[in-house]
Amino acid sequence: MVEFISLDPKEAGTTGLIWLLVSYGYGLFVASNLIADGSELLLLIPSIAGLVGSVVLPLLGAVPDGAIMLFSGLGELKEAQTKLDVGVGALAGSTIMLITLPWAGSIIAGRVDLIGTERIPNYTKLPKLLPKSFRETLVGTGVPITPPVVKNGLIMIISTIPYFLIQIPALFFKGTDSSVAGKEKYYALAGLIVC
Repeated sequence: MVEFISLDPKEAGTTGLIWLLVSYGYGLFVASNLIADGSELLLLIPSIAGLVGSVVLPLLGAVPDGAIMLFSGLGELKEAQTKLDVGVGALAGSTIMLITLPWAGSIIAGRVDLIGTERIPNYTKLPKLLPKSFRETLVGTGVPITPPVVKNGLIMIISTIPYFLIQIPALFFKGTDSSVAGKEKYYALAGLIVC
C-alpha cells in the first residue's frame, strides 16, 4: 500500500493552512489557465475544430475537477468516504451550476418583446425590449424556441435518466452502508449501462 504524506491541520497552524490553501488554489488556477489557452489554440486548426469543441474541451475541463476528487480522497481510509462525499458534492454542484447559469443567462440576455396574440419574438423592430413591470417582463418577453434549443433541452432531460435510476431507489433504502450498497448495486449497474 502506498503511504501518502499528509499534514495534520492541528500541526500546521493557521498560517500553514492558509499557505496550503493559497498554494493549492494557485496551482489549480495556473493549470486551468494553461488548459484554457491550449484548448483555444486547438480550435484554430479547422480540420479538428469540431472534434476539439465536442470531445477534447469537455475532457480538459474535467481535469481540475478530477484533481479535486483525487485530493479529496487522499489520507486515512476511514476518512476517505467522508472526504469523497464532499468532493463528489462539490463536483456535482459545480457541474449543475455550469449547466444552469449560462442557460438562464442566455435566456435573460437574449429576450425580446413578444408581439401579438401569437407571441412572436420582436427581432425586427426597434426597440426590441421595452421597459416593463416585473410581471409583464415574465409573461411579455422571451426567446424563440428553435429546433436546436428543443434538441439541447431533450439531451439535458435524457442525460438525467442514469441519475434518477440510482437516486430514486436510494431514497427508499434504509440501513447500514453495506446493506444499502447491496440493494443499490443493480440500480447502479443499470445506470452505468444506460450511460
